Amino acid sequence: MKYRKWTRSMNFQNSFHGPTMKRFLLSSLALSLLWSHLVGGKDSREVFDKEDRTLTGPVASSDTLETVKLYFAGDCTLAGHFEDYVGNDFNYPFERLSWFIQGDITMVNLENPITTSHGEVKKEFNFKMHPKYLEVLQRGGIDVVSLANNHVYDYGSQGLLDTIYFLDSVGIKHTGAGKTLDEARRPAIFDVKGFRLGYLSYYGNGTYAADKNKPGVAPRHVRVIAEDIRKLRLELRADMIIVNFHWGVEKALYPSDWQILLAHEVVDLGADLIVGHHPHVLQGIEKYKDGVIAYSLGKFLFGGNSRRTYDTAVLQVVVGKHVRQYSILPIRVKDWQPYLLEGDEAGEVLSSIKECSRKFVHTIF
Repeated sequence: MKYRKWTRSMNFQNSFHGPTMKRFLLSSLALSLLWSHLVGGKDSREVFDKEDRTLTGPVASSDTLETVKLYFAGDCTLAGHFEDYVGNDFNYPFERLSWFIQGDITMVNLENPITTSHGEVKKEFNFKMHPKYLEVLQRGGIDVVSLANNHVYDYGSQGLLDTIYFLDSVGIKHTGAGKTLDEARRPAIFDVKGFRLGYLSYYGNGTYAADKNKPGVAPRHVRVIAEDIRKLRLELRADMIIVNFHWGVEKALYPSDWQILLAHEVVDLGADLIVGHHPHVLQGIEKYKDGVIAYSLGKFLFGGNSRRTYDTAVLQVVVGKHVRQYSILPIRVKDWQPYLLEGDEAGEVLSSIKECSRKFVHTIF
């Protein structure tokens, strides 16, 4: 089980609750039956050869090696319409997603600063999350967030610095932004069950970019990415490297050619998994050589507009000594509360992602 310690050291809120614990609410049997229903009873696990870093085919369902379960979801903006609806009911958003809370490492793209600052920058849309909603992230089991996006700087450097402070104060790791360029490029590293996993995040080619004396985001430069991956693999000895990109065109169902070329180059550099976000819709998933690329995971808990119901998905990755399993879990968000879809509704979401994946030679389906 995963435990989360809730700090009382922050002076902005004295009513925060004590330690919270990720609770096991679904039995192993129930999860097994549900997953069999979603994937039609097929075992989608694949052998991972550490020497040549390739995916080499199915593993027998009797494999019982210890594994690490990772979850990835898309854009989260715990502000605006989310705040208006949820209020102070911090349990509400994740009440129907207990299995998500149980992941060994769970990641989202946090697309807002965490601040009470009024120093917004001039732009069309500005979002900010009140620090009290850190409790929502904690109760949702969020372990790490990507900060490399186009809204983390909505309240300037103060908003970004506040965000880093508040995340650090409750033990939620972050990557993709920092007080300096070196900090923005710093990976989030997890050691779980004998595996070391490294997370990196990048946004744009200069917008809100950090430098040696300025807070900002990690820029999406190939040279920078190559250096960071090399350091993670050779110096920090990461067994798996996950790269997040905030990229693409909003509402587009397919990635642009430049995104595909960049993703392939980054996999060639050594990334095992690329997770994309920004388009606010689901896009296809490609299996390229020894890596998997989820071009866009769409919206997750997005309070930036008034749309109350929409479908999205969670990417589940199971990693073991000889296992790599990639799965899509269809999700519906209704009134800013996600839940797992079943039956025909689940099939519709999976079919749409499969259709968007047809342009790729190989995919996970």
